[in-house]
Formats: sequence, C-alpha cells, structure tokens
Amino acid sequence: MKLVVYLPALNEAATIGALLDAIPRDIPGVTELETIVVDDGSTDRTAAVAERHGARVVRHPRNLGTGRAFMSGVQSALADGADVIVGIDADGQFSPADIRLLVAPIVTGEADVALCTRFGPNSKLTGRMPRTKRAGNWLLCKIISLTAGQEFTDVSCGFRAFTRDAALRVDVHSDFEYIHESLLAWRRFGQRVVEVELPVRAERAIGESRIASSLSYYALRAGPVLVGAIRDYSPLKFFGSLSIVALVASVSIGGGVFVHWLKTGETAPYTSFIIVSVGGVLLAVLLGAVALLADLIARLKFQVEEILHDTRKARDSQRENWRARQDSKL
Repeated sequence: MKLVVYLPALNEAATIGALLDAIPRDIPGVTELETIVVDDGSTDRTAAVAERHGARVVRHPRNLGTGRAFMSGVQSALADGADVIVGIDADGQFSPADIRLLVAPIVTGEADVALCTRFGPNSKLTGRMPRTKRAGNWLLCKIISLTAGQEFTDVSCGFRAFTRDAALRVDVHSDFEYIHESLLAWRRFGQRVVEVELPVRAERAIGESRIASSLSYYALRAGPVLVGAIRDYSPLKFFGSLSIVALVASVSIGGGVFVHWLKTGETAPYTSFIIVSVGGVLLAVLLGAVALLADLIARLKFQVEEILHDTRKARDSQRENWRARQDSKL
C-alpha cells in the first residue's frame, strides 16, 4: 500500500524541514511512502528546504488559496499512484508521528476518510484557542452535522486521511475553502467518515495563525462557499426551510392583522401588513417550487458525478495497468 503525504505550504521555510523529517516510515500496512509539498506562492525558501528534505515540490506561481493547494496535492498524489493520501498543515500544529494513528482506520478497512478532531470527548488540544474560534468551530460542526446526517466534533481540521477512491470523488471549486466542501461531498457519495482524537497545538509553533488573526475576513470568504456547499448537498432541505420560514412569518403577520380586524372591525394601522403577508405567501410558494426543481437538478447532478467518478476510475485503472506493463518490461 502506497501512502502519499502532502503538505500545503505558504512561507513555511522555518518549519517544513523538521516536519518532513518527522514523518514516520514504519507505518503498519504501508509499504511505500512519498511526500509532496504544495508551495502555494511562497516568497521565502520553502520550496528549496522541502526539496532538501526529500519532498517533491508542486509550485504555484502565486498564492492561489487553500482550495487550489488541496486539489494540487490530491491530483499529484493520485498521479503518483497513492492508495492512501494524508493532508497535514505545515505550520507545526500537528505531529507527523500521529499519521500512524490517523491512517489506521483506513488501512484496516474500517473507513474511507479519517479526520483528526481537536474537540472530541477526550480532547487533546493544548495551548490557548480564542473563544471566537472555538465558537465558530462549534457552530460549523452543528451546521455540517445536521446537513450531512452524521455527528461530528470537528469539521475544520486540516489533518485528514482518505483513500484513493475518496480522492477520485473530490472536485473542489473554491480557491479558498475546501474542508467543508470536500467533507459534504464524501458524505453525499456514502463514504465512511470517522474521527480520530489526536494531540494538536492550538497555536502555531512559529508565527501567527493566518486564520485566527482575521476571523472576520475568513468568515466573509468561507461563508459563501459553505452556504453553496450546503445548498448543493441538500437543496430540498435548503430551499424548503426558507420556504417554511417565509410561510410561517407571512401567516403570522397576516394572522395578527386578522385578529386586529376581529377586535376592531378595521385593519388600520396595519393595512400595509396585508400586502407583506400576501407577498410572503407568494414568496413561500415560489421557494417551494424552487426547492422541488433544485432537488431534481441535484439528482441529475449526482448521476453525472457518478459517471464522472466511474470515468476517472476507469482512466486511473488504465494508467495503473500501463505502469504495470512498463515495470514488467524492465
């Protein structure tokens, strides 16, 4: 079984070398291991240090964002023949030695995707994490868990492992955000996702967190991506919920005006509320129709994605067969 570990990095020359050296080579079930560093437009010596420590470097000419770095890492790992792929941040918050524990459920066939969790029942998080960041993680967990139909304790951790088949199912479109979009995609395709509690530092070993330093900026960029991912995952629930909210609000407003009319015999001074109520009911009906149409489109999209996955898998199998024939000739 071949394991490929990729590290997305932006100006991480101070930490990348030690992290690469600390990646274990004696992982049960793994016979071959390769490391890839995705240099996302670094202006320091990140690429040179990574190459000196044995990693293959995939360079972005400029900073393209975490979503593009994720896809570059996944595509490079697939091209290198990975059976299992591990993504680990290059900021030193995760211990490479814990890759053994993270991939264990996948190696034993118990899971397709393994996520490191920082907030499990026996949390091993060390250091100080801002309350706003904790609150944001908690809220995201509730939203993703409700959407995906599986309870998660941490959906924002970048330390994760997944099978080759799971990688073939991922097609992240956002330049900036990939964690939640990929997780919802895996759940939509029925991948078995488990959480593994591992020790994590709440703060970077060197420097400051680029996310924690600007949570509002992160929310503005990640928010639309998350909403879009939830919309695509379950459009019937998404638009249906909006329809129900609009209907309840409209009926409540109209009901209040009706009660006032029963008591006083007139609608003033709430006459204008009747227009709002009628408009709200029409909006609810429209959203209901959109929900049904979006659900139909989502079903067709799912079928297209299944065909796309089968095509990728067939192409992947052909590539592996070609490699095997080339090796036999040698």
